[in-house]
Amino acid sequence: MKFRVTGQNRETGARQIMEFEAESKGAAERKADKAGMSVNHATLIADTVEAHDTPVRKASGGVSGKLVWIVVIAVVVVAVMNWGRLKELWGG
Repeated sequence: MKFRVTGQNRETGARQIMEFEAESKGAAERKADKAGMSVNHATLIADTVEAHDTPVRKASGGVSGKLVWIVVIAVVVVAVMNWGRLKELWGG
């Protein structure tokens, strides 16, 4: 798993953000401590084991795609039915 560890450099006091590959949050904090950082916060960025096992699914249009087509068709039908009135409005 990958962790982002936020803390403070012990020597300079500057804010530090480091990323570590570790088995657990505690292991990532220990690695940061060994690197000379006073750890304030550690968060999980990516669970690398699950990230590769999960298949990617692409949306197939769904309800929203169908709804858009229904609205477009309805607008076209209304425009065709009222073509004479629309022509008068446009001055033709």
